Amino acid sequence: MKITASAPGKLMLFGEHAVVHQHPCLVTAVDLRIQVTVEKIDAPMIFIETPLLSPKEQSFSLPLNELFNDKLLHPHTKFIVASIRKVFSRYNIHQGLKIQSSGPINSFGLGSSSAVTVATIFALITLFDIAIKKQQIFDLAYSAVMEVQTVGSGFDVASSTFGGTLFYLPTQKIETLNVDHLPLVIAYSGEKVSTTNLVQEVEQLRSQFPEILDLVFKAIGKITSSARIAMLQNNWKTAGNLANINQGLLESLGVSTPTLNKPITAARLSGSFGAKLSGAGGGDCMFAIVDEQTRSRVEAAIESSGAQVLHLKTNTEGVRLEPELA
Repeated sequence: MKITASAPGKLMLFGEHAVVHQHPCLVTAVDLRIQVTVEKIDAPMIFIETPLLSPKEQSFSLPLNELFNDKLLHPHTKFIVASIRKVFSRYNIHQGLKIQSSGPINSFGLGSSSAVTVATIFALITLFDIAIKKQQIFDLAYSAVMEVQTVGSGFDVASSTFGGTLFYLPTQKIETLNVDHLPLVIAYSGEKVSTTNLVQEVEQLRSQFPEILDLVFKAIGKITSSARIAMLQNNWKTAGNLANINQGLLESLGVSTPTLNKPITAARLSGSFGAKLSGAGGGDCMFAIVDEQTRSRVEAAIESSGAQVLHLKTNTEGVRLEPELA
């Protein structure tokens, strides 16, 4: 029997870097879905195929008795292996597996690691007929992600698990916002970056100026809480103003770049309510808040600045089974 689960990517809206220091963030799930198919096999082995290995006619294999000795260094399989370990250790499972993941080769920095982790755990839980709630899926997936990258607040795992648009406060609150539509233009800067490295760079800056950066993080947290209210009221002009202020604080942390600033500036000058980077910074994505009258003009301006507009659905469903493949 094969089981296939899929999980969405994420777009961070407000609260970058501050969320690592126990301040809230706002994040929405996007329809860049990662699918993971799992099946039991008789051999005492784990075989993994991924989109980045398949074109090279390569696969990853691991003897079952070496599962907990793996160093989690293989870039294309480490999150899957960590996920298997969490499920097997939690539920005392010892079983050979074949696992295939599929999805976009370029995830634009929108959370493929968390999506593949959540999808793997949900597929395994279903394969072994274990009944758990989504909060428990989140807990297992967050633990697996932290085993691999050691830093992170879990907002991306929450987005892949629960979907929708979330107000996320680490270890305290995961609130699904009742918003039907997010009037966003999303774009990719063309630069790919390491989230972990950027978080560490901000941490190094904080070690030099702890009181100043803690004030910055606190301000970002207040912006996020205000943006939550604005979004619930569909007050997108206020949300745009808050996005601009949040962007300024992120620039003070040194995580914005000329390649990001160009489309952000272009979006503002072409009539958006506001624009900012999304995520850790250093590259990857930005977004602008628009109304329908200015959308096409803002998209054209962003494209002219050198960024790639991404036509993605936001506020999408969280982890789910794919019944047509199950």
